Amino acid sequence: MKTKNILGFLFLLPAHFLFGQNISTIEKQLNDAFQKIDYWSSEGRDHEKSYDSLASANTKFENLLVRYTSSHPQTLHYDFKSLAKIGLSVATSEDGKFRIYSWDTWTGGTMHFFKNVYQYEADKKVYSKAVESQGEGDPGCYYYQINDIISENKKYYLTQSKAILSTGMSYHAIKVFSIDNGQLNDKAQLIKTQSGIKNQLSYEVDLTASANRNYEGRDYEITYDSQNKIYSIPLIQADSKVTTKKIRYQFKGKYFEKL
Repeated sequence: MKTKNILGFLFLLPAHFLFGQNISTIEKQLNDAFQKIDYWSSEGRDHEKSYDSLASANTKFENLLVRYTSSHPQTLHYDFKSLAKIGLSVATSEDGKFRIYSWDTWTGGTMHFFKNVYQYEADKKVYSKAVESQGEGDPGCYYYQINDIISENKKYYLTQSKAILSTGMSYHAIKVFSIDNGQLNDKAQLIKTQSGIKNQLSYEVDLTASANRNYEGRDYEITYDSQNKIYSIPLIQADSKVTTKKIRYQFKGKYFEKL
C-alpha cells in the first residue's frame, strides 16, 4: 500500500511541477512585455519618435495577455503579484469566474488612456478578449472592484471603474455584467432608476470648477456596503460642487433601487 502511494505521488509530481513552470514562464513573459511600456513611456518624455514604440509595446502586451489568459485556464485564479507591483490592475469577482485586467498605456498626458482585457469562465472553459475603444477620444478606464449579486437565480457582476480625464477631472461608474449562454454580456441591466432599468450609474467629478476651489476631501469615490448591498455615490450639484451628501442604491431582491 505504501509503495502504491509513493508511486502515485511521483506520478502526480511532474504535472504539478510542470504547472508551476508554465505559470512562472507566463508571468515572466508578461512582466517583460509590460516593462517595455514603462521603458518607452520614459523615453517618450525626451524622444517624440518613441511614441510609435510605446503604442507597439501596448499592443504586444495586450495580445500576449489575451493569448495566455484564453489558453491557460489557471491564469484566471493566479494573482500575478509581480505585474500588480508595476502597474497592472487586476479586479476579480467574488466567485472567481470573472476578471478584468486594466493598465495605463501612458499614451496620454494629463488625460490617461487605459486598456482592458476581460477574462471569464463559462461552461467550464475560460475565455478572454480585449476591450475595444469606444472612439478616438475615449480614454477608457481602469476597473478596481467586482462584486457578485444573484437576482432571480441569475448571477450578475457589478464593477467599479474610474477614468482620469485630467489632473482634476475624473469619471466614475458602476457597470453591470453577466455571463449569458457562454458569452460575456456587458449590457446587463440591474439598476432601477426613474427613467428605467439601467446598465450603469456614472458621474463626473470636476475639482477644477470654481465651486470646488476650496474642496480638499476625497469622499467622491464609489463605496459599497457588501453586508447591506448598498452603493453610495456623491451628490454633485449643477455647478459641479461635490457635496458631502450621498445618493444610495440598495439591492432589493431584484434590482438596485434608490433609497
